Amino acid sequence: MSKATWIETRAEEMARQFESLMSERTGTFGELESDAMAVANAVVRGWTKKTLAKMAHGYGDEVLVDGQRYRRHATGASRYHTLCGAVEIQRDTYRLIGVHNGPTVVPLELEAGILENATPALARSVVQAFATMPLRHYEDEMRAAHRSPPSRSTLERIAKRIGASIHDEMHLIEPVVRSRELVPEQAVSISVGVDRTTIPMAEQQPALPDRWYRASKRRRPAPITVAYRMAYVTTIAIHDEQGVAVQNKRIAATAEEGPSEMMERLGAELGHLLEQRPELPIVVVQDGAPELWNLVEEWFSNFGIHVEMKILDRYHLDERLAAIAELLERDERGRRTLREDWCKALDRSDTAIKRISRYIESRIYFPRAEPKPLTKAERRGGPFGGADVSSFSTPEPRLGSTNMKIVEGHLGYFNNHRDKIHYATPRKRGLPIGSGVTEGACKSVIAARFKRSGQRWFEAGASACLQLRTLHLNGRLEAAICVHSQISRRGLQID
Repeated sequence: MSKATWIETRAEEMARQFESLMSERTGTFGELESDAMAVANAVVRGWTKKTLAKMAHGYGDEVLVDGQRYRRHATGASRYHTLCGAVEIQRDTYRLIGVHNGPTVVPLELEAGILENATPALARSVVQAFATMPLRHYEDEMRAAHRSPPSRSTLERIAKRIGASIHDEMHLIEPVVRSRELVPEQAVSISVGVDRTTIPMAEQQPALPDRWYRASKRRRPAPITVAYRMAYVTTIAIHDEQGVAVQNKRIAATAEEGPSEMMERLGAELGHLLEQRPELPIVVVQDGAPELWNLVEEWFSNFGIHVEMKILDRYHLDERLAAIAELLERDERGRRTLREDWCKALDRSDTAIKRISRYIESRIYFPRAEPKPLTKAERRGGPFGGADVSSFSTPEPRLGSTNMKIVEGHLGYFNNHRDKIHYATPRKRGLPIGSGVTEGACKSVIAARFKRSGQRWFEAGASACLQLRTLHLNGRLEAAICVHSQISRRGLQID
């Protein structure tokens, strides 16, 4: 009998008895529905309590965990949280044999997959909610759905500790989850991009003098300040022959964690893809931040991964060209024509940026004045003699000082990244020329979750949530929780 058939058959059997019991109640349909949900919660809660209690009394005097023997140590009560309410269970702890005051384990929790005093169903629900929304919203939604979740502080504790544990075990979890994934058949290229964005972090400050507080018996909270710290986000996208991303993965790290672990995980992701499709070219597409390009080049060199092309994001370039056109042309029609001409040139030639830069220079400077012929006396005075050297200096600008600084800044940007401003060849080969995947990841990973109104994060919560959110967006969260649960069982063997 399949699982679906078994569930349907048992549900029909229970429904007949349930209908008989519910016939004793009176009221509106809404009231009856609420009562029915409460009864269902009570039934599941009672079953959970009896099942866990039976499991707790099924262990002998010794158990084997990770190849080490533990002996029964003490009996005590523990409160476990479920989606249908909390249950109190009498269970035994076991201590490692041969070690004075050695570590202890709870076989019940290992066998049942209980994480941070939460049953598997609640743990998975809370972890996914933490990755997507503030837990106060999750608490409200669960109560509206007639569930009985624990307090918000308990939800926060469960989510943060499980998230931190998954992060610590990521080097074990990710390879298992990744090994089940295949490269799409339509894959033609792989793009990589790194970017940064801010997270509002709460940082503790020195305590204020006691005289600044009113007399109170309540414990004074530590003073904090909110500072925006940079978090790293990197993406690995697989593109089809049109340059459209058909699959992408996101990896992130807080400012305190730094980019090292993130880049190592990036290298592992690329290694997995290239193991299946070694012919796929890798292109790096991102904005012009020099520290990010240095980071990518250094780590790719360490990985020994060949990069086919390094491309400056086309959108960032077009933004700068549009800003220059605003200063060169007064009317909108002229600006649009200028931008269109530049775009066509960039699409046709990899060296178009050189000609565009020369044209811009010709528009912002007056032509150089021809120097006057030197007399014999002037020539005796050296290479410039007594001539006016101003005729050899930088030509006179046409724009005001403020606008000149803006345009010269853009020209300097073009010059610094000239080796990455080539779009004709990538377009012909179907390679991506925009970092939209990476820019979008900054919004989907960070902004949508970490920058809600009034939010501020401590490092422990931000790090745990960041890992869970990237797993969720990558479609790996459910599999990661399963692997984490298997690791948490730690090879339990019952004598």
